[in-house]
Order: sequence, then structure tokens, then C-alpha cells
Amino acid sequence: MPLTLQQQQQIRQQTDRLIQQAAGLFEYPLKPIDIYFDLKGRNLGMYVMKNRQRYIRYNPHVFARHFDACLQQTIPHEVAHYVCDCLYGFGNIKPHGAEWKSVMRVLGAEPRVRSTLDMTGLPGRHYRQFHYDCGCTSHQLSSIRHNKVRRGQAVYRCRQCGNVLQWQDNARE
Repeated sequence: MPLTLQQQQQIRQQTDRLIQQAAGLFEYPLKPIDIYFDLKGRNLGMYVMKNRQRYIRYNPHVFARHFDACLQQTIPHEVAHYVCDCLYGFGNIKPHGAEWKSVMRVLGAEPRVRSTLDMTGLPGRHYRQFHYDCGCTSHQLSSIRHNKVRRGQAVYRCRQCGNVLQWQDNARE
């Protein structure tokens, strides 16, 4: 684990402190939230509402490299999502809309959506590639895009010829 137990505890305390601060400022009873250090890839943090359970996931590799910056920006970012979900209902507002920006400001953080932190050399996700053809060239689609095509949720076209990409099932890796 790239974070020490002391650093994890500091992250938990900062998260709890911001939740309690928001509860007082908005006069709304916000409960403590579960925290996991299991996020991978380029995401710094993620607020999750699943099966009526709320929790926050943090990326331990990014926090280990940019600890102070993550304490100041990532934790308020995710806490603001939690607060907005409790106050407004997550499906009723835009994820980084006016309500979220307002909560970020109340928590004393700049309402930025994207991070400017250096992510080079951090562990990332690796997706299987699938071979597609359009008639003029060969294309590689990630497993995410491939699954969208298979479920009928997306159609991808070649940027050169404009033809729909067709999966080449026999060209498996």
C-alpha cells in the first residue's frame, strides 16, 4: 500500500471534518461515510452511491505522490458530491453544476473539475483491445467501447472513410 496507516487516518479525519463542517453550515444531519483506498487509474477520488450505500473511494497511489494537494482539493471535491447528493438528490442536479460549485466554495476549495497533478508513472488500467475494420484500415477498440457496440449502445465510424466499424471476431488476440 503506497499510503501509510497514519496518512490514511489523516485522510479519514479530513473527510469527516469536512462532512461535519458542511452539516453545520447547511444545518443538515450528514452521517459519516465509509472510505476505501482502492481506486486505480487516473481518478483521484470517486463518490459512490450504490444500493442505498454511500462511500468514497480514493486513489492511494495519487495521494501518496501528491498528498497535500489531494488533502486540499480531492477530499473537498468528493465530500461536495456527497453533500450535494444528500441535500439535492444526485439525479436532480448536474455532477459539477452550480450546487456542487457552491458547496466547494463553502468548504473553502476552488471548484475545479479536472486535476493538474502529474500522473506519469502511476499504475493505470489496461483494457483488452478488439480488432475492428472499416474497409480502408484496421482499428483497435477498448473493451469498454467493444461492449457498448455489442449491447447496441454505440456505433463507431472511421474518421477517414466514414464507414461503420465492424468487429473482426476471428482476429482475437
